[in-house]
Amino acid sequence: MGRSKIKNVYLLLPLLLSLIACGNSNFDKLEGNGFSYQISAGKTDIVRLRFTTDEGAPKIQLFDTKGRLKEEATIAPSWPFGMTTVKNDTIQMTYVVGDRDLNIFLRWLKKEKGKYHPTHIGNYSIHYNYEIRNEYNINQDSVQVDSLYIDKNTQMMSLFLKQELIAKKPMYLFTVESSEIALYDPSSSSYIPYTFVDNKNISEEYLKEVLALYN
Repeated sequence: MGRSKIKNVYLLLPLLLSLIACGNSNFDKLEGNGFSYQISAGKTDIVRLRFTTDEGAPKIQLFDTKGRLKEEATIAPSWPFGMTTVKNDTIQMTYVVGDRDLNIFLRWLKKEKGKYHPTHIGNYSIHYNYEIRNEYNINQDSVQVDSLYIDKNTQMMSLFLKQELIAKKPMYLFTVESSEIALYDPSSSSYIPYTFVDNKNISEEYLKEVLALYN
């Protein structure tokens, strides 16, 4: 093989590796214990907000209905935030700020807005706002469930125990973690963790259920 051919192979290698990485995202499996996701299942694609405790900033990601990564962008993580509304082609991100930090936050948001605040991904527009919260209501004891159901048309997720409805909220309000799913309830500003009975992996079951919506 001549030098020119070898050079061309090395030039193409990064592109090929990036394409392979996009096509093998393992959407139906958590990347590790330090990862958590919020997910919204649209008609033609899946939006995932990806958090990690030790591997960089949060990212908003777009997948096709087979779970293959199509696009992603980094979002500034200096204050806690989450996906609070998905309606039609609009995604609402909400930062959580305490009274004492409000002025600092507003200056930071004005300075950084546009730099690490993507305004679009795929056909979705992304908007940012904030809410002032000085207290967090966290239910430390997990609630056990044994099954879940996602309605693709309404994006509502229902959790059951022995066929009794335990919780029903928009799926993007649930955060998938390594061993549980935590629900943020805007009406009470509370976080409630849910686990499956018999130590069944609720996270993987949920991720597989998302992809099953498109089968």
